Amino acid sequence: MMDTAGSVSKGCFVFKGKKKNANIDDYLPTDKTRRSRLCHTTFVQMWEEIDMQIQILQADFNCNIFEELLNFTQTCHEKFSLEDKCFNNAIDEIPAAALVTGVNTPDHSTMFNNLIVMLRERVTPQVAILKSKDCQNVKSILSRTLSQLLDKQYMDDDVVDNEDAELNSKSLPLTLATLSKWYRNKVMRAKNLSSPKKRKSTDGTPVAMATYPPVVVVMEDFENFVPRVIQDFIKIASNYINEVPLVFIFGIATSVSAIHRLLPNEVSSLLCMEKFQAPPSSEYLSLAINKILMTENYPFKLGQGVFQLLLDIFLYHDFSVLNFNQALRFAMMDHYMTQSLSFLCCPLNNVESVVKTMDSADVEQLRHLKSFMRYVEKCSVKEQPDLLLKDSFAKSQDRIVELIHAIHDYQTDFFPILKCLHTLVCKLPGYPLGKQVREVYSVTLQTNVFDTEDYKQAKDLLKMLSKDELGSLLQQCCGILATEKRLTIVLKEMEEQLNKIDNIDNIVEEVDEENKEPADTNLPSRTSLHQLRQYFICRKYLICPLNVPLHEIFYYNSSRTIKQRLNAAPRSALQMALSNPHYYLQCECCMTESGQIKCMMPDTCIIYKLHLECGQLINLYDWMQAYLTVVQPDDDDESKESAQELQARFIQAVSQLQFLGFVKPTKRKTDHVARLTWGGC
Repeated sequence: MMDTAGSVSKGCFVFKGKKKNANIDDYLPTDKTRRSRLCHTTFVQMWEEIDMQIQILQADFNCNIFEELLNFTQTCHEKFSLEDKCFNNAIDEIPAAALVTGVNTPDHSTMFNNLIVMLRERVTPQVAILKSKDCQNVKSILSRTLSQLLDKQYMDDDVVDNEDAELNSKSLPLTLATLSKWYRNKVMRAKNLSSPKKRKSTDGTPVAMATYPPVVVVMEDFENFVPRVIQDFIKIASNYINEVPLVFIFGIATSVSAIHRLLPNEVSSLLCMEKFQAPPSSEYLSLAINKILMTENYPFKLGQGVFQLLLDIFLYHDFSVLNFNQALRFAMMDHYMTQSLSFLCCPLNNVESVVKTMDSADVEQLRHLKSFMRYVEKCSVKEQPDLLLKDSFAKSQDRIVELIHAIHDYQTDFFPILKCLHTLVCKLPGYPLGKQVREVYSVTLQTNVFDTEDYKQAKDLLKMLSKDELGSLLQQCCGILATEKRLTIVLKEMEEQLNKIDNIDNIVEEVDEENKEPADTNLPSRTSLHQLRQYFICRKYLICPLNVPLHEIFYYNSSRTIKQRLNAAPRSALQMALSNPHYYLQCECCMTESGQIKCMMPDTCIIYKLHLECGQLINLYDWMQAYLTVVQPDDDDESKESAQELQARFIQAVSQLQFLGFVKPTKRKTDHVARLTWGGC
């Protein structure tokens, strides 16, 4: 039920809908060719691998903070006992954990869901989660808490007896005394068992529970709770701390000071709080980029425009890890749907078998790629006609397989060298190439980094480093390259330069006695620190991907599509739809010139166009008369609808316009509405 009591048209409406499973064929191209099927299959395979890596990263990312929080909930009631009244009487504070999660609101539900699963597996089955929207008074808090704790799905079959079944009935009083009685019966029943109760975690290993497992109440969005309500609940709970080992977990989006703004001293003194700081989501962003986008394990890559757009949305809009992952999935899905040759963007082991399935149409499509045309221009004159005209030549020579293997090798070599470049420039004054590796990566996606002014500035700053600073940076680069088998030559060269820097004071000029010339033709006769600075990075490995043949198959560059779908402007879209309904309805009869109104248009569009001609306050009667003039311009009584039907259509259209945020009721004049926008479309 949706209450619309504040609407121009007052009423209560029911909105029902049926769930419908999506059919893949409805979203594939209309021809449903073998190529589109193969692209979809490849996308599913690649996304499953990436999604698995994302889940692993998310689990590892919050691992440390969750371990500390689990340890806190396990140990805060270690000495609790229902028999030892002397000790329990000394307890006068409720253990509370303030979990500072950051402002990435869309991700909080996922984080707390994972936390609750871990709490139930490793600490206690008695966990309740509360959200502010469901807890507008103390009664609703108690109802939500008791319904979750006393629900049989969170209880072990071994410890449920008749008394517990009675406590689980709907007629129970909503008080913590009910919880206290239920907890005592549950614990006493468990203590009478012959062996300590064990639960199984998700991996199947048994986890022993404490004799007195705590009762954990998680408040996900603590800052949004009504202060008076949460204060009363804490006061009530403090009276039962000797009977139930309660533990509170407060989810805080900003800082711990928010707790003190909500709770006065007399209430906060009832809590024994400890702060837990979740890692910022920007760290996860860097981790995800390094493990997913900046690795050769997944051939699909984002182009510079899309990559920068996703970064901007994350850093300047929502800080949402969940939204970033969904955006990555959408970009990948759109790439495989719109790029007809994207089935070649597959794991390296599948390349040869996939290429064998290509037909003449696929080869012809590949020839139209701009990068392939540039590649053909660089080939010999003898090869060019065959590459452009003969399908058999391209396949018999395994030229396509060779090019795809080349781009895989390019990605394998590219990222370690990129990290070396970032290591050299990340701490330079002014950060000409940025502080994060993703900033250097964004530059290399667009152009040759060695031709940019930022790199030239970074190079000048590198020349000013001392011997020790330069040696330390090269040592870090050697550590990056140590595990790269394909870059052993680069590693050897870098180690030689590092050795020369370490022995710069001992290098002497070696002269060939016969020719009186330097013996080493690669270095000047006298090696100086300034000259050694010229031998840092191999330029051939940091080629811009736009210069690599067949890069269109692997790099997604439709930033305009991403911006329209993920960073849309709803207000502009609404105004465009109401002003030009034919664009969305594909209806020629609704097509009009600017400012023109037709009776065939939807009522909401007519009302919207008429309201653009009004001032700040709109008279409803005049507005309706203008609407009637548009929808029934002739004087034929037979074609006219009844006055009640037209009035109902008008009221419905005005209500829709109010729902969209263009007008609102006003108390200045009872028969007027206030306009909330200025100007036209």
